[in-house]
Amino acid sequence: MNNIIDKILEGNNIVLLCHNNPDGDAIGSTLSIYHALKKLGKEVEVVIEEPPKKFNYIKGFDEIKKESTKKYDIAIILDTATKDRVNDPSNIIDKVGKIYVIDHHISNTHYGDENLVEEYPACSQVVYNLIKKMNIDIDEDIATALITGLLTDTGGFSHQDVLPSTFKMAEELSKIVNISNIYKKALKTITKNQFEIKKIALDNLEFYNDGKIAFSYITEEDMKKTNVDSNGCGILVNIPLEIENIEVSILARKYPNETRISLRSVHINVNEITSLFGGGGHINAAGLISTMPYEELKEKILKEVGKKVNEWNTSSK
Repeated sequence: MNNIIDKILEGNNIVLLCHNNPDGDAIGSTLSIYHALKKLGKEVEVVIEEPPKKFNYIKGFDEIKKESTKKYDIAIILDTATKDRVNDPSNIIDKVGKIYVIDHHISNTHYGDENLVEEYPACSQVVYNLIKKMNIDIDEDIATALITGLLTDTGGFSHQDVLPSTFKMAEELSKIVNISNIYKKALKTITKNQFEIKKIALDNLEFYNDGKIAFSYITEEDMKKTNVDSNGCGILVNIPLEIENIEVSILARKYPNETRISLRSVHINVNEITSLFGGGGHINAAGLISTMPYEELKEKILKEVGKKVNEWNTSSK
């Protein structure tokens, strides 16, 4: 950690980037370090092509640039496991002096000049440790961003990879912000349009492996009809996990030339499954993008998930 701190402190003109289709952890970890670096007097900007509007309660959201032609000394890329997943509409990383990566994904490929990759349930926890190590005061703006990232990537502390240190971090942040209020904004509030696409996804829901696997899909046409973008569909994959005995929930987003698959699990390591198809993520949350014909991809995904579920059933007895 000291290495990347020294490198960051050497720079002044800094850009912050995250992954495509950014979630709450990507936005939260990015904006928290944005405020922290501003406290150090650094010249820093955030570039994200389509930041989800639901996180506009975080201070600094309105300062996010959708693109930039400026040349930067340093790019800090947050919550992004591979270089090809970077949300970089202006090709900044091809022109920047140095690339530093801060992440928590076990599938990270260490593509930066310096890489701080630590296995925590959220990138925001890595950033929290970094900010504490740099002796930067965590104020309300930083705390709001950090707890947003923590809540969204742990499913409100419901995922299996939550650590004692995660709760300790939340305890410290609870002294600065009202976590209950942020929980409602980040996890429990959806738009009417999201409710409409939620109904479509539930109508398309199918069950496999004696009711232990849930599979649903939505199409690009569904998203256009309900006016919900890819980011707004992120809530859909978690819903079937509320059903008794479901071990893995799978959501497919069907586009004309590709399919995007999201997986969420209770006990199964879905990162191992998505890695077979060129994807990645966490133990309980992972995804992939494939140009394979949809029905073929669906069959192969269900086969691999079924294997893991059967292995889990055998080992847990």
